[in-house]
Amino acid sequence: MKVLFTLAAVLFAVPAAAAETSREKKIEEAMRRGADYAADILITQSGAGRTEYELLRGEWNDYETHWHTAQTIYGLLETWRVTGERRYLRAARRGGDWWISTEFKEPHPFAGLVNAAHGDRLGHLINMTTMTDGSNGIFALTRATNDDKYAQSAVRSGDWFLENAYIPEEGLFYNIADPETATVWKDKSPHHPEIGPAEIKVTEVARPNSEGYAYADMCAFTGDRQYCAVFLDVADKKLKRQSEEGAWMDFEPNRMSDGRVHPRFNIWLAEAQLEAYEMTGDRKYLESALQTGRLMAKLQKADGAFYRHLYRDGTSSPGSFIGSASAFSGILWLRLRDYGVGDEFDDNIERSVDWLLKNQALESHPDENVRGSFLNLYVRRKDGQALLYQRDIGTGFALRFLATYLRDRAGEDVNVDSFSGRDAYPDMSE
Repeated sequence: MKVLFTLAAVLFAVPAAAAETSREKKIEEAMRRGADYAADILITQSGAGRTEYELLRGEWNDYETHWHTAQTIYGLLETWRVTGERRYLRAARRGGDWWISTEFKEPHPFAGLVNAAHGDRLGHLINMTTMTDGSNGIFALTRATNDDKYAQSAVRSGDWFLENAYIPEEGLFYNIADPETATVWKDKSPHHPEIGPAEIKVTEVARPNSEGYAYADMCAFTGDRQYCAVFLDVADKKLKRQSEEGAWMDFEPNRMSDGRVHPRFNIWLAEAQLEAYEMTGDRKYLESALQTGRLMAKLQKADGAFYRHLYRDGTSSPGSFIGSASAFSGILWLRLRDYGVGDEFDDNIERSVDWLLKNQALESHPDENVRGSFLNLYVRRKDGQALLYQRDIGTGFALRFLATYLRDRAGEDVNVDSFSGRDAYPDMSE
């Protein structure tokens, strides 16, 4: 009888192992399709990334091109690491070369800053996060290629904002810089045009702007502790502004009036808190990110989806499907779990994987501008017209997340850089 039980155990173990291998193979195949799309369609021959595709008109629209391009770069790098396919690396470099080529030069007052125009309704205005949201992809490109020119450009942009937009007593940076008038907007905001200079609050013209953890990467790359000090000061002041649910409701694109939370904004800030934890080992930062992880778990639908309209009480309104939120939440949950506090997110992680695999455009899709992309659907109304956008970031974040998921399944530390080894943070204990 014991022999029979042993035989049964062996027989049943084979399909389980095969299923695990099959899942990993399925993920890699999905990543290849997504990376083919990113390399051939999203990263243009000039290197500038395409950002959002209007499905009804069949036209591309420019929108915060710098950070979207750099997140596509990051996804391509991660897929190159998984597959060894060097054309993904070449496409990433093409994107990086474009990114750094857009720096303002002397004698322009913005010399050193990349011309990260917001596009769309804000036109030429530069929103600080249009640079910082992409900076981690740019630093990753330097680590992947050992070519410092990418990181050096990001450092120069970070230096410009540190000199011209930082508010030390608040731990915030002004949001908007106008290259046509060479000014930083300190008493007005395109996001709050109804508020005059006398009434506007600092939280309506400035934010932590720590998305992409630019100053942490700057610190690690240069070894200059002043960047770490700024990064940690912002992280500390963020702790005081975080809501009980794990959001930062003082800042747009969250909306205090009705409790609406943006699908990615709070994850960005939480990811930066994890970098503060990595830098210091202080658990207050880890607990901060954990709060946000729990908020996103509460907001995730049973099938792994996220809608665009989410609310701090855990409710959401059906509408646009935001695949980048499924993927970015997954990255946060995986990192939390690797730090020993995220076992509660096991099911959420698997739901995100499943949703992304089910919601990738088929290779047989008739439109090459969509074929292979991961769903990130955004519906807008303008002048009585419905505009239906498929956004690039569904693919960039999906590639990052699926690569991180595979690394986790392989037993690798997902909080350590996946390329040539993350530059160590300087000792900040003194």
